[in-house]
Amino acid sequence: MKNKKVLIISYYWPPAGGPGVQRWLKLSKYLPQYGWDPIIYTPENPDFQVLDETLSKDIHPDTQVIKHPIWEPYAFFRKLTGKNKQEKVNSGLLFDEKNISLFTKLALWVRGNILIPDPRKFWVKPSIKYLIKRIPNINPDIIITTGPPHSMHLIGLKLHKETGIPWLADFRDPWSNLDVLDIFSPSKYAKNKQRRLEKKVLETATATIAVSSNWEKELRSLGAKNTFTITNGFDESDFKTYQATKATKFSIVYGGIITSFRNPVLLWVALEELCSEIHSFREDLAITLAGTIDNLVKKDISHFTYLSEKTKYINYFPHQELLNMYSQSAILLLLLNNTPNAQGHIPGKLFEYLACQKPILAVGVTDGDVANILKETKTGCIAEFKDKQQIKDNIQLLYEQFKNDTYQTTANIEKYSRKALAESLSDKMYGIMNKR
Repeated sequence: MKNKKVLIISYYWPPAGGPGVQRWLKLSKYLPQYGWDPIIYTPENPDFQVLDETLSKDIHPDTQVIKHPIWEPYAFFRKLTGKNKQEKVNSGLLFDEKNISLFTKLALWVRGNILIPDPRKFWVKPSIKYLIKRIPNINPDIIITTGPPHSMHLIGLKLHKETGIPWLADFRDPWSNLDVLDIFSPSKYAKNKQRRLEKKVLETATATIAVSSNWEKELRSLGAKNTFTITNGFDESDFKTYQATKATKFSIVYGGIITSFRNPVLLWVALEELCSEIHSFREDLAITLAGTIDNLVKKDISHFTYLSEKTKYINYFPHQELLNMYSQSAILLLLLNNTPNAQGHIPGKLFEYLACQKPILAVGVTDGDVANILKETKTGCIAEFKDKQQIKDNIQLLYEQFKNDTYQTTANIEKYSRKALAESLSDKMYGIMNKR
């Protein structure tokens, strides 16, 4: 039987790096095994903040990639600030709130009040015009849009209305309830406009995909009529040569972004206290923060005598190298956003942590999706941001397991493989097709 076609509209695609690209790169890699040929529509000249050329190897050889030019406002901001063409513009998520410049304040305000739903809004109309002409040749059976940027959903909205093709809106993060929106000082009008656009998308989409059960409930409460959850996951092929080695130091490793609203202040306090109280802990401790680390986080750590000596910072590097670093660690650090909707926040790195067969030290909400997965898979422990004693107790427990070599390996993680998740998505898409 001939495979069906799925048109996936995504801003992020290799050579983009980071977690935003991996969800649909990996799902599209395995969908052909379940009867779906992915067609990717993505910008020709995007302004990616992080690049990772190694991810291109995961593009399925039969995947058709369609690219169309995009105009983004970042070149304009570079010109105003005197930055060169290659320099990346601050996304607005990483800055020193105490020393923020007047221009940055203005740029953040523009982002929150003018560039609605996001700075990629200028790609919406050209994409609709271009794809409407291409649809008869592409002939997709289903259209999928993934956000953020949530402007991608506005493309799907118009295509669905014009063609009647079933459309799935994939929400990797919330939209109007996104925890970082307040950084942009949005007016009441701007907030309402975001909600109106979101509501139109949720009420019109054939189905809405969430990345966690809590966020699926939230989407339903906002007007989504047909929802299901496809979490992020790990790709077994990334771990073919992976070997977890026994760490010689009590090395705590984090890979990714730490913003000011993900800054675990009491974790730093707990680690400093343990260094002061337990000599062997101080001798064994090593911390590596790899990726984009907010200057406020670095400043906080610099205030601690022991901790500042024990912490090493590494810039972003290719995905496979990150896995190699995980393999040599004793503990993998997981940080949730310290925000109201953190119950549904599952960092994509959690699933790779599961496959790494290393204990996880998490800081975040203890009644959310992450806590449930850690309990189900027996992979680590979690404490609330404000509970210093529990954080400290968890560190000591993991340290004792490290010293005694008593850590138990993970369990029940197979359903979080990218291949299994692609199969689940395929089943949902066939269900939608059969209802037509």
